[in-house]
Amino acid sequence: MSDKTQEKPQATTRELSQEDAERLIGGEITPGEFLGLSNERLYKIATLGHGMLKSGQLQQALEIFEGLTAASPYDSVFHCHLAATLARLERFDEAKSSYTRSLELNIANVDSLVGRGELYLRESKLPEALKDIQAALTLDPQAQRDTTKRARATLQVLQKMAEGK
Repeated sequence: MSDKTQEKPQATTRELSQEDAERLIGGEITPGEFLGLSNERLYKIATLGHGMLKSGQLQQALEIFEGLTAASPYDSVFHCHLAATLARLERFDEAKSSYTRSLELNIANVDSLVGRGELYLRESKLPEALKDIQAALTLDPQAQRDTTKRARATLQVLQKMAEGK
């Protein structure tokens, strides 16, 4: 048995310059870019968070997506996943705000349209809900995404209710 301790590899750090700090403060770069985090790395973290969300590890998923939206505040997908996590935690107002922020960044984010539409339905805001659901179905008319499949089913139920069936 050896007395040597196993050394952990050192994380590589890049030199942070005054110029980088000024660019961060000026909004030219995101905190993630400032810290040297690539989009590939951020999306690997998001995949981990999404798995946690799907498996019910909601608090861990929340922490991951809050971190990702802080690191990359202009990424619609991260805001959408944060919103989905908040909705699962029944923090509906915050979820709706995150879906709205996601849509401000990318109006064609189908998952955010469906998620926000569902939250509008919870509030009995039928016109707003229908607008989001129909927009999502227009963007994904074949309902290839799980969210648009859900939206299509919701729309069919609403139509049957309107017809009195």
